[in-house]
Amino acid sequence: MIIYDAINFSGKKQEIVSNVQDATSMMFPQGVSIRVVRGCWVLYGEPGYRGQYLVLLEGETVLSHFGGSPTTVAIGSIKRVVENHSIPEIQLRRPQGKNQTAMNFQKEIRDLEALGAAPDLSSVMVKSGCWLAYDDTNFSGNSVLLQANGSASQNADKPEITHVKSLRPLEMGGLKVQKPLDPKIVLYEFACFTGQSKEVTDNVHNVAALKGLIGVGSIRVIGGVWVAYTAEGYNGKQYLLEEGEYLDWQAWGGLNNTVLSLRYVQADFVEPSVTLFEEGHLENTNKPDITDLDIPDLESVGFKRGIDSIHVSNGVWVAYRQKHYCGEQYILEKGMYKSMSDWGGSDSTIMSIRPIRLETMGSTEPQYLLRLYSEPHYRGRCAEYTTEALDYSVFEPMSFRVIHGNWLLFDEEGFAGNQFVLEEGLYPDLTSCGCMATSIKSMKPIQYDFSEPSISLFSLDSFEGKELVVEESDISLQNKNFFSQSLRVTSGLWVVYEYPSFKGRQMLLTGGEFGCWSDYSGWNTIGSLQPLPQPKVYIRLKNRALGTFLTAEDNVEKSKPSRVSVCPSNGKSTQIWTFSQGLLKSKVNKACMALIGGKGTAGANVALWPEHGRIHQRWRFNKDSTITSYLNGSLVLDVKGGKGYDKDHLIMNPHTAGQITQLWDIEML
Repeated sequence: MIIYDAINFSGKKQEIVSNVQDATSMMFPQGVSIRVVRGCWVLYGEPGYRGQYLVLLEGETVLSHFGGSPTTVAIGSIKRVVENHSIPEIQLRRPQGKNQTAMNFQKEIRDLEALGAAPDLSSVMVKSGCWLAYDDTNFSGNSVLLQANGSASQNADKPEITHVKSLRPLEMGGLKVQKPLDPKIVLYEFACFTGQSKEVTDNVHNVAALKGLIGVGSIRVIGGVWVAYTAEGYNGKQYLLEEGEYLDWQAWGGLNNTVLSLRYVQADFVEPSVTLFEEGHLENTNKPDITDLDIPDLESVGFKRGIDSIHVSNGVWVAYRQKHYCGEQYILEKGMYKSMSDWGGSDSTIMSIRPIRLETMGSTEPQYLLRLYSEPHYRGRCAEYTTEALDYSVFEPMSFRVIHGNWLLFDEEGFAGNQFVLEEGLYPDLTSCGCMATSIKSMKPIQYDFSEPSISLFSLDSFEGKELVVEESDISLQNKNFFSQSLRVTSGLWVVYEYPSFKGRQMLLTGGEFGCWSDYSGWNTIGSLQPLPQPKVYIRLKNRALGTFLTAEDNVEKSKPSRVSVCPSNGKSTQIWTFSQGLLKSKVNKACMALIGGKGTAGANVALWPEHGRIHQRWRFNKDSTITSYLNGSLVLDVKGGKGYDKDHLIMNPHTAGQITQLWDIEML
């Protein structure tokens, strides 16, 4: 949990990773903003976990007052009440004649009266986890916090609860990673982070070879997704290690403290997708892809037999031998697993599965981050950059971690000389980034560009002769007998190469016209080229006039459109989107923004619809901050306005100069 001393997620921040019994020093007269990254936490108004309380789920919260003061946030203590993925369970005991019956639940209950029960609070017992009990149906009214140790926390300023009408467990969100390209892990000899320690930033083929460690008793994962193995060489049982703390081997799900090798996982964690096949041959199955979905019980969604093969088309998934993410784990990366031996299983039993998701860092984090090292394989001195460096002379960098954004490096000062384009990723040496120079002298981030790439190549100078329009990678223009002498970058970012197969000198083109390519570049022609892929990022879209954000509804029916509107910032996934190949997709429900009825006319309504990819779901982000539909480029996305109930809904309007409700600012998360 991260606490900021300002209400806009800025200013000084404190990271909380464990309980704070006395937090009375945390006084915030100007309010506070809180981002819960993992787990469920409770703020108390008094030390010792007493007094007024506030439950914080994963997400963002802004407070203007707490702890008894009407103008100040005064925190007495902080407790993490849910810290793992164990199954919550609660028991209701009720008399029936001379006997007493018990009802056990593991999921939320909106209306206990509908089940024939409205028990006294004293007859409710938490078997595991942490629950909120309400004195009204649908999780409304006053609440009490119930924990497995028998404690019940009631807000002192609210009426005491005696009867319970609805129940809701507090649960962890799914598996997630915040810093996938910044892997770092600290290994400790003994439990509770004691004994000798060793910081690791690269794969470890044999833990025994690490000097100073006699074993692994506890682990802190600072960044990245890691997999621990019980045998050398990345063999044996697998244990997923998310960013966070593991006090002992039980915390990472082990049978003992045996960890003999470790590696970090690199992947695209946005929009994970997997297909499970029950039959031995792919053509004998009609199972659909599982996209960005946690499934605690595969049997409940139609998988009745063992899993014979698995195809991970995107992301990283974790499969489990038992339901509810229990039992032996299998970490599944992108690719085809043809049999159980491929994923490390002893048989075909897989009963639950879930993906690892990229967690947003927040708009206050740097959009661009490059880390340089003085030695290959990320060793030696280190320097970080979030903005351009016109003259870099701290040391000669020999390896790079591109953590946020794409970067452009030069072998001369002042952004001159040969260019080297680095996408997000890890570059252990100069050769890996195509750099044959002995040093890098200047660097700058490459600005995000969400426009669709298009470039026109001409066979003669001054944009004459044969024209070739390119919108995707071309490994060899010479195979087409085309020799470019001039070009025009219409949209997008392009990397051009001197020779075919993306070899030789390279150059980034961000727009403009080049009437004589040989004069500009010193090359005879262009051998190959490709659009620069934009890093997959989560975004928020803010209306420049209103200061409100594009917001989706939580649930979308498969056959019906659902509302998309603008609302004040709410810190929820309903305001987080991805944009790729013209599709603007909601993070919360995976539906895409679309023109209703497929009509590209003024006043047409805009809503959310399950993805189908047809033209009325495709959009362009323009450099003038407008958003247009593929159906009609003369119309732009606008807020309806007025005084009606739908004043915050979205429509298409003709572009009007000075109408700033038609302008949208992109916030990278």
